[in-house]
Amino acid sequence: MRARRSFRACLLALLLPAVSACVMFERPPAELACDPALVGHWLPLPGADTEKMPLGAGDYADIDAQCQVSLVEHGKTPRSKFRALGFELDGQRYLALSQDDMRDLFEDNKPAENKGKLPATSVLLLKYRIADDVLEVALPKASRALESIQQGDPGVREADTMVYLVEGDAEALRKRLAADPGLFDPFDPASRNPRLRRAGTEATP
Repeated sequence: MRARRSFRACLLALLLPAVSACVMFERPPAELACDPALVGHWLPLPGADTEKMPLGAGDYADIDAQCQVSLVEHGKTPRSKFRALGFELDGQRYLALSQDDMRDLFEDNKPAENKGKLPATSVLLLKYRIADDVLEVALPKASRALESIQQGDPGVREADTMVYLVEGDAEALRKRLAADPGLFDPFDPASRNPRLRRAGTEATP
């Protein structure tokens, strides 16, 4: 399989410390569910940062009614490995990927180098929105997590080299998300966030 252009920054940070930076949350901040708005056949739009987009030209993603995700690389057999479950908070929508979800996403069977350094409950949160059948995904900012640590924030720590953990119970994490929108990249086409268009609809790239 060709090396996926790394939206796998967090996976690499988890498997190969010092390769990249990643922000994880100690646990999902809310009960996870399937968002029916995600169902569809999604095609990547051009212009995304190649370090953040896991799909290339000719690839696509299919999401079924149970939010089971099939990623298809051009000319290869579809694979269904994880469910895209998430939650909504104050009008913002998030997906929560566990460490196992991330390894399944990238078909990585290597043992985790950081075993025991992150809680088993930890998740990668991805903020997303759907407008005019365009799905845009925003990742948490490692620079913002590092800034919090430097400012003495007790709720954020470096769990491993370049792997930052936002700690707290579900209520504390919900409060942090509501109070710190700068923790994620902004929704803006100029930001080069990963963006996908639902097939069969008209949308402006």
